[in-house]
Amino acid sequence: MDFNEVYQKERATRKFTNRKVNENVLRQIIKEAQHFPSLLNSQPWKVYAVMGDQLDKLRKEYRAKVEEGAEPNEDFATMLSLEWDIFPSQNMATMGASQSYFFNKKLDLFNEANNSMFNAPVVVYLTIPMQSPAWSVFDLGIFAQSLMLIALNRGIATMPAHSLVSYPDLVRKYASIPEDEMVGMAIGLGYPDKTAEVNDPKYFPDRLPLDGIYKLSK
Repeated sequence: MDFNEVYQKERATRKFTNRKVNENVLRQIIKEAQHFPSLLNSQPWKVYAVMGDQLDKLRKEYRAKVEEGAEPNEDFATMLSLEWDIFPSQNMATMGASQSYFFNKKLDLFNEANNSMFNAPVVVYLTIPMQSPAWSVFDLGIFAQSLMLIALNRGIATMPAHSLVSYPDLVRKYASIPEDEMVGMAIGLGYPDKTAEVNDPKYFPDRLPLDGIYKLSK
């Protein structure tokens, strides 16, 4: 696929069909993502895929935790400050307002999508060691973005979601992740449900003007 086509197709898919993702294709996507760089070739990431019966059980327990109002306790909360600067805080506030406007008070669509783990047929959990510098988080982001672009190039949609790592103990239970690894990121993969309102392609949050983030000194 042409890169511009892949780039234009990158969207958060909030509801997938029941069509399964071939594991051999998934393995190849992850292998290709390994091509991208990391600090001193540290390659701090590991990938744990959950699908089938294990994912069904995880999804059921995850929904139960959400519905009972269990407090999220994601691993990265112990590593990264939760005090946001004014600049990203303003952007997030705008995002929240645009969701309400676009869905005309139908935010229940977003909530149900989250609660059902987007109906993803496979979720990959990305980890780094507990003993990691902040650079490893940056490297994990490079790896995750590479994985998503490669998946899109193969016709597989993606959904990176903070909500999927809210309960790391639950994730460890079903993904067999050791205690000495932080559950950093999660990405749902599959085929988009084109009939789902929550996947409406018209919904795309505005990006800041280029001059709002780009400065040139010469």
